[in-house]
Amino acid sequence: MYAIWLENENLYIRDDLPVPVRLPHEALIRVLRAGICNTDLELMRGYYPFSGVIGHEFVGLVEEGPDELIGQHVVGEINAVCGRCTNCLQHRRTHCTNRTVLGIQNRDGAFAEFMTLPLENLHSVPATLSLDAATFTEPLAAAIQIQSQTKIDKHDCVMVLGAGKLGQLIARSLVLTGCDLHVFDRNHSKLSLLSNRGINTGD
Repeated sequence: MYAIWLENENLYIRDDLPVPVRLPHEALIRVLRAGICNTDLELMRGYYPFSGVIGHEFVGLVEEGPDELIGQHVVGEINAVCGRCTNCLQHRRTHCTNRTVLGIQNRDGAFAEFMTLPLENLHSVPATLSLDAATFTEPLAAAIQIQSQTKIDKHDCVMVLGAGKLGQLIARSLVLTGCDLHVFDRNHSKLSLLSNRGINTGD
């Protein structure tokens, strides 16, 4: 299969990789959409010593797995955990000592024709959501993680530094809380995407 392979901070387009073989608790997914994240760019700059297929924002079609998932459009959580270590057993699964991370750590990612992920990581895409929009599920999940860790409401004043892709998603999710939101960035075109939605911005 074709894939984008990272090795020693260089990218290669490869056509010689085998289609991955899924484990019994996994699904084989045909990748239909994949998003480029700043993490992918940082991996190319040597942020983390990863060699393999990069990419972790995706929408795919389940080709192999349980009958009820075959043919379903899915997105996926990027942390694949063991479920047996101390952290997993204490409900700190994102800190699993044996975890693999899609396209980042010990697991080939989404910049390929096919990939595998554990069934428990998959979420079906509603028919009412376009595949292009669904590609933003992973970064949106990262953005709203803030609100699962800290209660924010209309009585709070919140400042977001940076209006890149993640900053955009954070701001657009935070504004729904009614908080006094201010976003700062040096890039006026990025800020205008938010100010046009009535969000307070500055440089």
